[in-house]
Amino acid sequence: MAAVGTVRPSVERQGAPWRDFVHTGPDTLAGRYLRTFWHPVYLAKDLAPGRAKPIHIMGEDFTLYRGETGAPHIVAFRCAHRGTQLSTGWVEGDEIRCFYHGWKYDAGGQCVEQPAEPEPFCGRIKIRGYPTEQYLGLIFAYLGDSPAPPLTRYPEFESDDEVFEETLSDLWPCNYFQRIENIPDLSHVPFTHFQLGRSVPRVEVRETEYGVDATGYHLNGRIDHVHYQMPNVTRFVVGARDSAETSDRDRIKWKVPVDDEHCLDFAVSWVHVSGDGVAKYRERQAERAAQESAFRPIEELGEEVLSSKARVQDMLDHPNATNIQDYMTMIGQGSIVDRGIEHLGRPDVGVTLIRRIWERELRAFAEGRHLKNWTESQVVPPVEGE
Repeated sequence: MAAVGTVRPSVERQGAPWRDFVHTGPDTLAGRYLRTFWHPVYLAKDLAPGRAKPIHIMGEDFTLYRGETGAPHIVAFRCAHRGTQLSTGWVEGDEIRCFYHGWKYDAGGQCVEQPAEPEPFCGRIKIRGYPTEQYLGLIFAYLGDSPAPPLTRYPEFESDDEVFEETLSDLWPCNYFQRIENIPDLSHVPFTHFQLGRSVPRVEVRETEYGVDATGYHLNGRIDHVHYQMPNVTRFVVGARDSAETSDRDRIKWKVPVDDEHCLDFAVSWVHVSGDGVAKYRERQAERAAQESAFRPIEELGEEVLSSKARVQDMLDHPNATNIQDYMTMIGQGSIVDRGIEHLGRPDVGVTLIRRIWERELRAFAEGRHLKNWTESQVVPPVEGE
């Protein structure tokens, strides 16, 4: 897809790398900073035991495979022998063997076998291996330098009496930071998502121990909350979708850069259903999924609106109409938004606060100074006034 609008030269090349939030390759400041956090990279259900997949995250290629024991692993993209793509090879136990000449590597990237070599030198050969964990239906990876910090846990999602859902959006052709900046932007809702009929809120934001809390105050007494957790996580409440649910859902989303002009959106939802309601809920969930599969993809519909081939007003019956609308706004900014042409106002306080936090942290990271120890965001309280 051609970019909509123009892209200004990288601010990193202009001499201010701590203002360059958008470029996330391994040789960029923001990319190195992002690699100090864990990120979801794949849906667990889509990787069978004994299978390997090539993945591309933050402008870098990797080999993801699930061992025959069921444990997921990530190693470098290519074999150290002749550079062949490792995902074409064989998974044996928790190790992976190259398709070309049979060199085999363990989950840490250490070469353990060189079949055709009369005097093997495996001990001198090691490719990168990355800490990998399966959690909440997602495969998480730590792609930075060791040692890896503990993976953030969400104990409430682990309840045996309730269920959670995991989802993955399709590839969106825009920079991940545009999706992050949309998180605290509560003033866009009554216009972008006009069918919801909400008033324009007064937006207040504050920095917290996990990131940013954004609150929207409406004249009718309604209060909206959304929590942004550094560096690319959002947490908020959405309404129940099924009669078996006993309260609103708590949802977590990760905006993961694929490269500078594409990103993925991983999500899990804590669904409050227990007892006899679980089986009925899962049955209706399968029915809804079948119904939704009959609708065209949101990316395809969003592109039709952007090219004036269709109107968003005619798509309100789509089960993901709000996602179509968000797609239009963020893709409509261009693959990388030109922030030099913006004119920010008072409702944009969340956007400016996130940028200030990132600039502060990237500057400290570049200079080797102390970084803020971000913690897990708290459970978001139910929306008031409903």
